[in-house]
Amino acid sequence: MKQMETLNVLNLETGQFEGKTITINDGKVTEMMEAPISHLRTYALPGLVDNHCHIQPAYAPLFTAAGVTSVRNTAGNSLHLKPLKDHQYASFSPTVFTADRMIDGVPGLWGKTSSGSFSTQSKHDAIEEVKRQVDVGASFIKVYGRLKRDVMEAVVNEAAKCKLDVSADLLASTDVDARTAAKMGIRFLEHNSGIIQSLIPSWHSLLSDKEDRALLEKGLDEDKLSTLCEELITAGVVIVPTLSLFAQGTKESHWSISTSVKTSALTSLEEHWNYVRPYIQSSKQTRLLEVSKQITTAYHEKGGTILAGTDSPAGVDTYPGQLLHRELQLLVQCGLSPFEAIQSATSIPSKLFGLNSVCKVGGQADLVILKSNPLKDISATRLIEWVVKNGMWHRPEALIAKAEQNQQKYNQASYDKQEQVYYDYMNKQYPHLMK
Repeated sequence: MKQMETLNVLNLETGQFEGKTITINDGKVTEMMEAPISHLRTYALPGLVDNHCHIQPAYAPLFTAAGVTSVRNTAGNSLHLKPLKDHQYASFSPTVFTADRMIDGVPGLWGKTSSGSFSTQSKHDAIEEVKRQVDVGASFIKVYGRLKRDVMEAVVNEAAKCKLDVSADLLASTDVDARTAAKMGIRFLEHNSGIIQSLIPSWHSLLSDKEDRALLEKGLDEDKLSTLCEELITAGVVIVPTLSLFAQGTKESHWSISTSVKTSALTSLEEHWNYVRPYIQSSKQTRLLEVSKQITTAYHEKGGTILAGTDSPAGVDTYPGQLLHRELQLLVQCGLSPFEAIQSATSIPSKLFGLNSVCKVGGQADLVILKSNPLKDISATRLIEWVVKNGMWHRPEALIAKAEQNQQKYNQASYDKQEQVYYDYMNKQYPHLMK
């Protein structure tokens, strides 16, 4: 179906809104022509990207309802994501760029080997796991904090042979810091992880509150942090701060969604968050947030590449899709301009991952139509009039309703059935990778 609309579109190179008459056909932008903008009272951005999250079909439309039309899924498995991968251009779910299960050490931070993580001390088995993930279509490889240095290096080397980047969460690592990770070829540091250990080697995220306070209360040495940022930037390292993840675990910086986007589609996640809540140490999260903001500020000042991500729905109250708007606000607090914050969720991931987060002829028609100018106030990204996904126009409330339908289709029984199928398949085909 062919459609023409005149929109006030953000140019992601100049940082200016420009009047464009856009022709959309079969989900693609087929033509863009100059148009006057004096009468336009809405503001169009390319669809946003959450660069660190964990998506499932049951709540996928909640991302789209918040204007997040693409996601970088930083651990999962191909079977659970199959409905999204098979229909990634559907009009109500985000396009998915994904890792398969994370590769961790022993004991794994998330327990034994499962559908979501692979725990090993063997270089051979870690390499075999990389090969398996390549075969099932992983877009990148994710390594985790308890993986030993020599095994991690073997993973990075095998991934390089397969032309895949490696992403690392090193928050709990006592063996690999950011400097070491960069030298071995890891390109993405999730949660700004490993940077603290490079400057305070005795720190890791599993310390007691007392131990953590003794090490982080005064923050990081600014001069040493500046030097480290320069080294990491020279090595091509990209950071994904996930400041909003830490903020949601604090009392001072906790953020709530508006009542207009509350939905029964969040019920199962809210039950999980309430279960996790007693284990969240607010004082530790507050220190980690402040230090991570210090890192983000320094990395931005040095010209490093920063991506907006949330880790939704990990932690507590990490609302899928909605939390990305909070992340943009926190990035602006770290010195990014509103335009730079928007770039961290649009044009930068577009270049890095090939995701459709720019508006151009030939590209997928993914847009977010806002009621107010986000360049003047970044919180305006929350004021969504329409979401355009694959050329289809949706009101946010219609996408929330779709998420509520998905909750019925992809319920716990459905998930458990998929889990059994996964375990049966893996135990038959890859028994050595299920130990």
